[in-house]
Amino acid sequence: MVDAPQEPQENLDEELDDISDDLQDVKTDVRSLIDQLRDQTDAPLRLAVRFSGDESDVLFIREDVREQYTDSELEERIETIVMKGLGDPPREQPLFDFGTLDATIRWYENVQVAHFPYREWSGLAFVFDRRESPIVDLAKQHLQDE
Repeated sequence: MVDAPQEPQENLDEELDDISDDLQDVKTDVRSLIDQLRDQTDAPLRLAVRFSGDESDVLFIREDVREQYTDSELEERIETIVMKGLGDPPREQPLFDFGTLDATIRWYENVQVAHFPYREWSGLAFVFDRRESPIVDLAKQHLQDE
C-alpha cells in the first residue's frame, strides 16, 4: 500500500537512518544519496521512493511536484512507479550470465525514472526532470522520421 506524502515528516531523518540501516548490505546512506541527487542541476530530482513488496515510503518530493497533484493522483503515480520497479528483479534466471541488475532507467517525454533494486521485491526509485540523452534522443528521432 502506498501512502500519499503529507507535509514533511518531523522524523524524516530517523526514517532515513532506518532505511540506511536496512540497506547496510548495499552500503547505501540514503540521506546522503538524496542530498547529492538534489544538488544535481542538469536533471533535478522530483521524487524519491523506497519500495519493499507492496509497501513504499516517499523519501523526498519536490514542493512544485507535490503541489501539482491531488493526493489520489500522486498515490496512483507512486504506485505505478513502484510496480514498474517490482517488474525488474535484481536477478532473472534466463539472464543469469548478465549478472545482477544494477538499475533500469525509463525515459519519458518529460521525466526520467531510475529504479535501483537492492533485494528481491525491494528497491529505490528516483524521478528526475528530463534531460538530454544522445542515445535515447537519436533513436527517438530516427524512429519518428520513419
